[in-house]
Amino acid sequence: MHKGFSLVDVFSPCVTYNKDNTYQWFNPRVKILEEQGHDATDFHKALDKGYMWGEEIPIGVFWKNTDLPSLEDLEPVLHDGNGPLAFRKLGISGEQAQSLIKELL
Repeated sequence: MHKGFSLVDVFSPCVTYNKDNTYQWFNPRVKILEEQGHDATDFHKALDKGYMWGEEIPIGVFWKNTDLPSLEDLEPVLHDGNGPLAFRKLGISGEQAQSLIKELL
């Protein structure tokens, strides 16, 4: 059983059009949180890390909430492996779907 919700930053610099912030500029600044011993269960520390930018640019798992079930736990359709999700009916009610849509808009 997978529990939780995570806030992850996946970093992809645009060095094609941004000639100032090249790989040579980013490489010494990017710090992987997991390698620094960051406590991903501390929400306030996660926020502090999220505001960092400049001489240090943190990436990785900023925050995990393990008190909530994961989407994988809530949706059995994710376990069966029977084709793309786009063609399968998720096991949530219409009300839940509309609530999620409103939240995302």
